[in-house]
Amino acid sequence: MKQFILVLVAMVAFGVTYAQNLSLRNETRVTLAINWSEASIMGYNEKEVVNFEKDWNKDQPVLLKKMVDAYNKKMGWTLPGITEFESNYTLELRPLVVRAKDDITCYAVIKDREGNVVAQMDKFHAEGSHVGTFLHGLGNSLKDAGEKMAKKIRKQYLK
Repeated sequence: MKQFILVLVAMVAFGVTYAQNLSLRNETRVTLAINWSEASIMGYNEKEVVNFEKDWNKDQPVLLKKMVDAYNKKMGWTLPGITEFESNYTLELRPLVVRAKDDITCYAVIKDREGNVVAQMDKFHAEGSHVGTFLHGLGNSLKDAGEKMAKKIRKQYLK
């Protein structure tokens, strides 16, 4: 049992060290994605939100595109975000709380090709527009999230 715990601690320590030393400097692109599985969307989970927002599933590609476009505008050609092709890493936004005014508390992870989380960004707040439909405001907050992720990538992982 002691050996198992020791091995587990060593694996966690290696994972933390690897995540801290992750560099995306030599990458040509990164896949962007949104994972709603942890989100509380005005008190509902992703499956329940469809009951009051009928276009939720239909609008997911549109919302992702807004985030990707904002990320790419901020990042430029340094490390473009893509959605249609494979890359070595995926930058995945994970919303935690979506408020009625379309503000989001979220964090992001970087996953390798196998889907393993190799780095995690701190929580941050993305602001919506507070006017218009719920999905319009959510799109604006995802634009803000895309810009903030680009800043964090530039600062922390392009060393």
